[in-house]
Amino acid sequence: MVERLGGDQELARELVSLFLGEYPNLMNNLRASIGSGNPDAVRRAAHAAKGCIANFIDGGPQTTAYRIEQLGTEGRLNEIAPLFSHLELEVATLVRDMTAFMAGASERGASCAS
Repeated sequence: MVERLGGDQELARELVSLFLGEYPNLMNNLRASIGSGNPDAVRRAAHAAKGCIANFIDGGPQTTAYRIEQLGTEGRLNEIAPLFSHLELEVATLVRDMTAFMAGASERGASCAS
């Protein structure tokens, strides 16, 4: 991700911080839209999640969110539950990696200040 930003560590930390604050809402909105049975709401929520994730990674959770978006567009909600479970696992991994990135960035900052 830092490479995507031209090596700008500060911008990467800001974007990761924003994502870490927002992803629970994205996932909750997607979960609620799936529960509502409204295909258009699923499509919109999956599209929002996909777009937010795409700032950080190609494939993985971005691809899964896109598949959920497509199923919402097609009204095939009965196929979404296992994909959503998989997305939750993928996002948890992404969040773990982001948290480690932020911790590493904090440690580097502290050691530079010493």
